[in-house]
Amino acid sequence: MSKILGIDYGEKRIGLAISDESQTFARELGILSPKDFWKSISSVIEENQIGKIALGWPLNMKGEETEKTKETGKFKSKLAEITGLPVDLVDERLTSKMAESISGSKKNIDSLAAQIFLQNYLDRNKN
Repeated sequence: MSKILGIDYGEKRIGLAISDESQTFARELGILSPKDFWKSISSVIEENQIGKIALGWPLNMKGEETEKTKETGKFKSKLAEITGLPVDLVDERLTSKMAESISGSKKNIDSLAAQIFLQNYLDRNKN
């Protein structure tokens, strides 16, 4: 089984998390600027043997799409085109709030939020 890369997309920071090979556990991988992200995404995928991407899908609390959702949609298209990998969308509502409450700060919340929604995704997709 290949690993899954979780991506919490943001205009200023992109949080990354990764699953283990059995797709059971998620862990933080790091935070990149959008510029660094596009430069290094291919090597991140190759080095970590990524077979699929789970992208945080920002909806409002009513489950409706917003401007941020449209922006993330464009990011998804570019990501799928560049990587050639399947990109699944994962509801990321409340993951940043959860990340803040776990870490007690806003410092690493992007990668922690990615880890949280990736873990939720892994748990939901267990056979």
